[in-house]
Amino acid sequence: MAVQASISWDTIGPLIVWQILIPLAASWAQTILYSIFIRAGDPKPQPGSPRYIRHRRQLLMAIYAAYFLFTIYEVDYNLQQTSHAYNDLGVPVAVDESGLASRFRRLTIRFHPDKVGPGVDRDAANNYYVHLKHARDVILDPAKRFAYDRFGPDILKQCSQCVSVREYTMHALLSVLYTYGALLVFMFGANALGYLKDGAYWRYLAILAVATYEVRTALRPDHPPLLATYLNPLLTTTRLRPEYLPFQATTVIRKATLSLAQFLGLLIPLYRDDPKKPMKTVDDSDSTRHKQLDGLEKVLRETYVDATRLMELETIPYRENERAKTELREAMRKYMIQNVVHSERDVRNAIGQSMVRRRQGVPHGAQGTK
Repeated sequence: MAVQASISWDTIGPLIVWQILIPLAASWAQTILYSIFIRAGDPKPQPGSPRYIRHRRQLLMAIYAAYFLFTIYEVDYNLQQTSHAYNDLGVPVAVDESGLASRFRRLTIRFHPDKVGPGVDRDAANNYYVHLKHARDVILDPAKRFAYDRFGPDILKQCSQCVSVREYTMHALLSVLYTYGALLVFMFGANALGYLKDGAYWRYLAILAVATYEVRTALRPDHPPLLATYLNPLLTTTRLRPEYLPFQATTVIRKATLSLAQFLGLLIPLYRDDPKKPMKTVDDSDSTRHKQLDGLEKVLRETYVDATRLMELETIPYRENERAKTELREAMRKYMIQNVVHSERDVRNAIGQSMVRRRQGVPHGAQGTK
């Protein structure tokens, strides 16, 4: 019998969203938010600065959390929009044979092609009644009902030659083996190439946990206790949504677990200054600071000597005229300060930060823009 692995866009697509699309969206959103909430003329946090990294971390965490909740809502909403045999017949998940027979008699009186009104399409009515009979037959057949409840309606098409619980179970187990085996191979390959290393532990744990849950659901004759004892009775009492079948709960758990693994794995790089490099300890002792100051003093001294030499070379034509030489030096100094030093990005940022500090505590109308 042929076994199909359920690797599809629903499995690979979220990986692309988590790894590529959300970081791009966060970058665009951060740029847009800066342009909205930072006043014109005020310095914006530069990429790589602590403030920029903190804002990006907060923005990514918010988007990741929102997408995680959306994935769970989306899969549950799609399940509610997709009908199944129990909903079509209007019977509870735990319906017995007598309850099903009673319900089907009422549906026959209402939807049998010989009992519909003259203005109803008889072909459509006949097709719908055949559909109801097929749903009833599936629930009445113990082997088909076992497979339908745990693996969904697709199992009846994929394993059309199966007639016993054992055959359905073996088919489902092989499908689980192929699906999660292919996913593990993909993860191993990505890790070997240097991708998806952050949070790899959580992804492997999620895959093994979901695979274990699906194997348990396939091998046990009863429904999972969490579903039958707690969740479905709560849904029946509150009427928030129809009861979950085991295959529906498996779909939600699979999506939620894999999404949670992605979420936890992507939180790790958010607490590093550079996601590609581990954090390094900084030596902030007095001796280190003195060495840095000595190095800075040496650089300034060498720069001063070079600037003096260049100044002397530029003023050679005026060496006989000391007054003109002095005026030229003063003019060049002003030019360097106003047109060179002020044009440096770091200098402009420092000036902007100084202006921001001066405006703090000043009434809003008196802050000005300069």
